[in-house]
Amino acid sequence: MEITKFSSQLFAALEQVTVHLRRAQNTLTDLGRSALERTQRLHEAGRAKANGLRELLASSLDAIVVTSGKISKFNSRLFAALEQVTVYLRGKLNTLRELRNSAFEKTRRLQEARRARENDLRELLASSPNAIVVTNLDRQFVAANPNALHLFGISETNIRQFTVDAFLLGGQLVYFDANGLPFISREGKHGECQIRRLDGRLRLAEYIFVANFVPFRHLFIFRNDRECARIKRAAA
Repeated sequence: MEITKFSSQLFAALEQVTVHLRRAQNTLTDLGRSALERTQRLHEAGRAKANGLRELLASSLDAIVVTSGKISKFNSRLFAALEQVTVYLRGKLNTLRELRNSAFEKTRRLQEARRARENDLRELLASSPNAIVVTNLDRQFVAANPNALHLFGISETNIRQFTVDAFLLGGQLVYFDANGLPFISREGKHGECQIRRLDGRLRLAEYIFVANFVPFRHLFIFRNDRECARIKRAAA
């Protein structure tokens, strides 16, 4: 009886264990199925992401190729434009160099012409039998030849202390026109004038006056000077 009771209790306990084992097996089966499904979904998500990355990479490569082409085209245009600008600037630089050389050459020729005129003027002053005077716009002496120094009775050292008007009586040589404006043309005036030398003696001379014969310079030429006393005797 005890064996039968023990066997019954044992079978009942085994049955409960079997039930628990079946439940545990079902739970493990569900867990395994869930894990498999999750793994499959992860694989599918990974494949989708990989495909997306491939597509993104492909589109990026296409964009890079297109951009690179645009950059190459822009660089070509830029280099062409820079080349045109360089050619233009070289042309302008050559033009400027030519203008500079031309200006230097003109300046050199003008300086040579000025020196030649100065030499001609010196030769004229030195060799002319007439008294020749050059003044500035204020009619102060700038240059005078030996005959002019003798006519006015002054020395070369103190000539620049005087104006030509200091030796002309009565202001005969007026260098203003009827409107009160200074002569600016090179047209000469001529006539006779009385000159008082530095020592007080009088002279009568014919003159030629050219206002601004060169810029800012007046030219006076006196000739055939005679003593004023002789003129008075002839008039008497």
